[in-house]
Amino acid sequence: MAGRVRRTNAEIDNAVMTELEKLVIQNGFDNVLVTELMDNARLEPPVFYRRYGSIDNLYDRLAQRYDFWINHTIDMSELSDLGPKQFFAKTLKALYKGLCNNVVMQKLLLWEMSADNETTRRTAQIRDLMNINLVEYYDMIFKPAHINIRSIIAILISGAYHLILHKERAPFCKINFDTPEGEEAFSEAVDTLVEMLFDRIETYNEKRECYERMLKDGISKKKACQYLGVDIREFDC
Repeated sequence: MAGRVRRTNAEIDNAVMTELEKLVIQNGFDNVLVTELMDNARLEPPVFYRRYGSIDNLYDRLAQRYDFWINHTIDMSELSDLGPKQFFAKTLKALYKGLCNNVVMQKLLLWEMSADNETTRRTAQIRDLMNINLVEYYDMIFKPAHINIRSIIAILISGAYHLILHKERAPFCKINFDTPEGEEAFSEAVDTLVEMLFDRIETYNEKRECYERMLKDGISKKKACQYLGVDIREFDC
């Protein structure tokens, strides 16, 4: 033991997380061997278990570092600067671009889909909780127009996940998403979909304003809805 350099706690943590990341990228979460991790990080078993408790605790740390939603990648301060429409589009594009280059999160998503255990359920549930404020914000905007934005967001996010996890296997609709052109195609699609969604809100607001003016002018609710081509319960909220 003479002459052996004593490492600080920060150096130990850095070595362990670095080696864990390498093993996850190489083998996936479900094939990481704790013994191999300890050997690579030059850590004795008593020290490892005393310091970290279990490999699951290290998985939580890795998710905190690399998960798009958990590691606070989203800068909510931009929402007021960009406005809800541009921020919506930018977030989806940032998710796609970030995940393309984030092998650890790709491995985490694959693990969650293939293994049902306490850790995979926890990381998936935490991810959902971390973006709930954003979802509720857009739900408040879209709900008056009777648009279930929660399900739309779920489809868009899960679609982005699948495109990236699938991109090395085959094209989708003859679009190779493993190329810069594929990323540009995704970006253009996001812009189109977001424009369509927010157009629905603008159309709803315009019709509601007309509806309220008609009622003030003495036109019956039934007639007003008939003129606007909407269901009589459209503006009940």
